Amino acid sequence: MKTQFFAAAGLLLATHASAQSTIFSGSGFGTYYYDMEQVKACGTDFEYQNMGVVECSSQAGLTLDNINSNYIVAMNNTQLSEDMSKYCGKKVIVSVNGQASDLPLFIGDGCQRCGTGSATDTTWDAQGAPGLDFSYSVLNELSGDACTDGHAAITWEIVDETIYQF
Repeated sequence: MKTQFFAAAGLLLATHASAQSTIFSGSGFGTYYYDMEQVKACGTDFEYQNMGVVECSSQAGLTLDNINSNYIVAMNNTQLSEDMSKYCGKKVIVSVNGQASDLPLFIGDGCQRCGTGSATDTTWDAQGAPGLDFSYSVLNELSGDACTDGHAAITWEIVDETIYQF
């Protein structure tokens, strides 16, 4: 009886995991551009960035301050603007050194740098490198020390699960 219960539970978990289909995945670099909790970090003052309207709510005009979450992720703004309904609010699973984060990250904004550079480059280029942008706090948790380099090598997967409704 116990074995049947665990087998059924395992099947249920496997079914749920496969229900999250991947919308897009990639590799590149994670950086930070705002923060709700630590408005001043690493010699940066995020006050004005936090007042910026996020791309996924351009109609409603919600700013980072209005949403008040450190879990907003910015992706390639060209890709995002081509089909915002496909990406906005969707869950993002980010991995550093093969270790997936369990943070409740979701797409909410666009990033100019994130859509440039070669996806095969393994060297950081501040002028253009594919990747995602996070809050300072999230990058710090993912990388261990966001102030040291200001970026971290990442892989990511955007899945078809809505975390935030814009």
